[in-house]
Amino acid sequence: MTTIDDLRARMRIDLQDVSMERWTDAALDRHLRRALAELSRAAPREERLSVATTPGGREVALGGIAGLIAVARAEYPAGAEPPAFRRFSVFGTTLRLEEGPLPAGDDVVLWCRLLHTADGTGTSLPPALEDVAVLGATAFAAAEAASGTLERLTLNPETAAGYATMARERETAFRQLLREVGGRGRLRSWQLGGG
Repeated sequence: MTTIDDLRARMRIDLQDVSMERWTDAALDRHLRRALAELSRAAPREERLSVATTPGGREVALGGIAGLIAVARAEYPAGAEPPAFRRFSVFGTTLRLEEGPLPAGDDVVLWCRLLHTADGTGTSLPPALEDVAVLGATAFAAAEAASGTLERLTLNPETAAGYATMARERETAFRQLLREVGGRGRLRSWQLGGG
């Protein structure tokens, strides 16, 4: 399974920094997190999560769902066949079931869109999106280098211009790929829920 170390190594190859002279791991991780956030808005991780309800209450706390972008559907009671999708509203970190039976403390199943993650144990990215994330992250890293925020003295005045060109080309390609992956067949039926 691909880990953040693998993605970082690919970034270093693209940035020609395999000797780790220009970027720290922390700097590359910051650029990767930004790329993952932008990629997640176009092609989020989609999961169904079970969340406990409060007996006699229609409000469900969403604060414990890490990386939540949006809830697409709410299924209550969970496990019904066909699924019992309910109208809902979201305000802040609270989802309110607007109809159906009053919850009894059992679970509601939320169909969620989540941020992609990458760490030392793996990544939530499908293999086809790994290169997109690396492309975006290297665009952001090159833009940082071009702006001089790395505070490195260089004897070659062409270095900043080269990074600026790299940043522009990679960001253009990244934005195009975001538009392409964002248009693919994701769950688009919003009439039953918030979204």
